[in-house]
Amino acid sequence: MAGSKELAREFAEKAAADAPPGRLLTVMPLIAWYESHASELGDSGFRSSQATALVDAALADVALADPNHPRLPDVRHLLGYFLYRQGRYKAARDQFRQVDGFTNALPWRYSGFMQGLYYRAVRTKTARKALLNPRPTEHRARRTYYSPDW
Repeated sequence: MAGSKELAREFAEKAAADAPPGRLLTVMPLIAWYESHASELGDSGFRSSQATALVDAALADVALADPNHPRLPDVRHLLGYFLYRQGRYKAARDQFRQVDGFTNALPWRYSGFMQGLYYRAVRTKTARKALLNPRPTEHRARRTYYSPDW
């Protein structure tokens, strides 16, 4: 018998596969991945080929979505966070520029009473790193430096 995480993943993948482009259902597998892995992985997990493919699919869906779609800001918040964790700072900055300071979206709502501070910290780090990194980091060799997340 499949576990609840596996069932959630399977449901999310089927819903995303069956949805017309621009409906933002490609975010469902991304949410399922986040719910299953976020607490157990560092940035390397977010930079896995699986997580990167899920983000890229959601980015393509966002590009085709109605700009007035009611869930678009929520999806942009999650994409901005994933892109930040993947070191794709300019793409993350682009997502954060298109949302307001609403912090009851994923992943901020999991931060408890500090959700507004967490969102602002990630958004600020994203903007700073987007300015300091002249080239996208997706295709460069990654260097690991000690840097505490918070």
